[in-house]
Amino acid sequence: MRVGDEVVYVTETGTGMPAVLLPSMLISGMTYQPVVDAIARRARVLVVELPGSGRGSRLRAPWTLERYARCVADTLQALQLDRVTLIGHSLSGAAALVTGALHPERLSGLVLADSVGVDPPRSVLALAFARAADALLEPRFSVRGAPALLYNLLCHTRSALSLLRIAATADLGGYAARVRVRTLLAWGARDRTVPLGSALAIQRLIPDSTLYVSAKGSHDWIVERPAEFAEAVARFMARGR
Repeated sequence: MRVGDEVVYVTETGTGMPAVLLPSMLISGMTYQPVVDAIARRARVLVVELPGSGRGSRLRAPWTLERYARCVADTLQALQLDRVTLIGHSLSGAAALVTGALHPERLSGLVLADSVGVDPPRSVLALAFARAADALLEPRFSVRGAPALLYNLLCHTRSALSLLRIAATADLGGYAARVRVRTLLAWGARDRTVPLGSALAIQRLIPDSTLYVSAKGSHDWIVERPAEFAEAVARFMARGR
């Protein structure tokens, strides 16, 4: 669908209360199919691939996180969705967090799964080493995500490189402190890319936030352990009702 001057790629499955999943902008919506299927057994799931990644339109210049947040809000308005649960993972968690700070009127809840943006590693190289360590623990995600990452690097090159820099350096503590939407922090205990300490830092900044820790999860556990993540999200959405 077209939102403003750009194309946002949206897929939908399931019925019930709406949950909007933002795939990490370095991969694609198809990578998340296991967790989409799991959540769709309990809710209506819309997967929104943003411009500059996946099946979204190519951007003339890389976007800031604030621009991504505005696009998320505009997309929800175009879909006539109010009071949704917005789910962001890793890099898209940063976009979801900024959306929660700047456009809270569109959300009933915010789910940040192993989100970047607080206590960043400060360099792309450090981020790459940590990500490589996680990849060894995540065979399902690595197989599913590698082609999408390669596609983004080839077809959305400028955006992908800019997003890598954002993932490594962005400090969103100021935005986290502005979030007044009820928030679930869903983290893997063995996450090397964004360690659990980052979740604890975000929890201190967002007043109405709760933390769920997957004892066996690493950075991309929501795809590796989809049933566990879907259960955590379902309980969070039920408390909101």
